[in-house]
Amino acid sequence: MRLLLAFLALTLPAAAIPNAVFGGIVQSDSPLNNQDITDQILAAGVWTGDLDLPGVWREEAPIASASSSHLLAQPKIFGLPVLLVQATHRDDQLQSLALTFADAGSYFGYFDEKLPDNLTRAQARAEIDRRLAARQASFTTHFAETRETLKNALAQHSSSRPRENSLGKTRTLRAELLDYKHDNLTLRFLEGKDRLLRVLIVPTEHITRTWLDPDLASHSASDRLSGFASHLTRTEQGDVLIADLPVVPQGYRPYCGLNTLAMAARYFGLHIDEDWLAVAGGFQNTGSAAGSQMPGLYQAVAKEAELDMVRLNQFDLTDARRSLQQGLPVIVWRRFSADRDRAHTTHARLHAKDPTLALSSPSPAERETFPDKNAPLHASVLVGYNDKNRELLFLESWDGLNFPRRMRAEELEATAYLTFCFRP
Repeated sequence: MRLLLAFLALTLPAAAIPNAVFGGIVQSDSPLNNQDITDQILAAGVWTGDLDLPGVWREEAPIASASSSHLLAQPKIFGLPVLLVQATHRDDQLQSLALTFADAGSYFGYFDEKLPDNLTRAQARAEIDRRLAARQASFTTHFAETRETLKNALAQHSSSRPRENSLGKTRTLRAELLDYKHDNLTLRFLEGKDRLLRVLIVPTEHITRTWLDPDLASHSASDRLSGFASHLTRTEQGDVLIADLPVVPQGYRPYCGLNTLAMAARYFGLHIDEDWLAVAGGFQNTGSAAGSQMPGLYQAVAKEAELDMVRLNQFDLTDARRSLQQGLPVIVWRRFSADRDRAHTTHARLHAKDPTLALSSPSPAERETFPDKNAPLHASVLVGYNDKNRELLFLESWDGLNFPRRMRAEELEATAYLTFCFRP
């Protein structure tokens, strides 16, 4: 099973699309499916607030004072099918649209095809490699053709030659853009080599060269830090909790390390998602994080948010509390067990009904159930703690609960192998 999960899904693209976002889009029977809505989204009235965007939209995790949503349809824009249409609003005013035309993360996913039962491990690996090569060749062709057609279409919608620009302060996260002018809008072509093709539509007056939300960028660093601290809540039972850190579900992708980082980034006010993080982190089309530059990616996100970050090769409760007390989340990479996950989820649901319920100190027998060094690896976001009960409160990058799970500090100390503490 671990061999299979290390590789990509080789089924049709729609079947490999993550369920958390794309599944709802694929399953939506919208009249906009396969309809070209270019004129509608470029209409001046949409950007002045006199006209509504077409279709039905589903809310996503917010960023600072901006709300986010995605269209429950797969239309065509600029004559090409769009995987995902996302909108950002502020005070009910449309601020930007993000159109994703190609994305390796949603084209590929976990390997879930049935292999013949009589294959040896080496034969299974060879068969997976063979199928993967075929899928990669198909994606490469699709990517190149989409890129060419899209750039031609953008040129036809622009009255002048595109202008080179960039987005992001750090070298790791910087995106090189081509800006096409269209009336009062700028059509920003963003390409992640062999992974992502996206167009950002932004009113020219709101063009920015940083991922940081404009509202936050206008505030001093001390004001932003005070804002993080204001997110903390304290309960009668002793919980100290970041109450509104958004969940960004990863779906059927090996993206726990990326989506947990995207959750923190959005909370910090960065308009960046896991798809560009995958590009910036050097993810390969192999269905795993192998070969990527994840630790450097975490440091870059901190710098983009004008924060610092400390990386530890273990879990230390004192260091984690130091960050959490300032309203800053902590990301832990840990060894994962499905049985322990069920136990954490069950307790979280019971605790939601009875907030006085506390986890007991783990017995020697319970400690034996903790995942060991041979267990799968996973990332979680710590959003709070309870000193009295020695509990850590954490969120996962998948659907299922809209409130934190809980884990004793002893278990996290035994299973975490990297801890990322964000600091002022």
